[in-house]
Amino acid sequence: MNAALRKKLQGFVVLLFFLAPYVAAAVSGVPAIISYQGRLTNASGDLLGGSGTTYYFKFSIWDNATVGSGTRLWPSSAPQSSSQTVRQGVFNVNIGDTDAGFPDALDYNFNTSKNVYLQIEVSSDNATFQTLSPRQRIASTPF
Repeated sequence: MNAALRKKLQGFVVLLFFLAPYVAAAVSGVPAIISYQGRLTNASGDLLGGSGTTYYFKFSIWDNATVGSGTRLWPSSAPQSSSQTVRQGVFNVNIGDTDAGFPDALDYNFNTSKNVYLQIEVSSDNATFQTLSPRQRIASTPF
């Protein structure tokens, strides 16, 4: 092996050594929290919540976009409700953020399927829930 080629190979090995931590961090996995913002309206399209009203939500992940069909993938048991304040129709939730009071840890492995859908159920009294339709497809975004 000539000296010029050996020097290039050494430089390449040194470059790989310095890049290895960044590559490892990039493939370490997806976050266990999904930030979701929705808009809640009535059947006439009027925004709900006014200046701030508590609504109750249940979130689950399914393998089909159509409500009433498919298999629930997460959580493994029936989803628990969480309360959110809705203002002028808008609500924000960090699905899976148990440190902030979300009831279900997001432990679903998104690598098992590329077609997964978020089902949202909403209630004003935490007793009778209405399932919103259609389910929303979960797609990757940079984080």
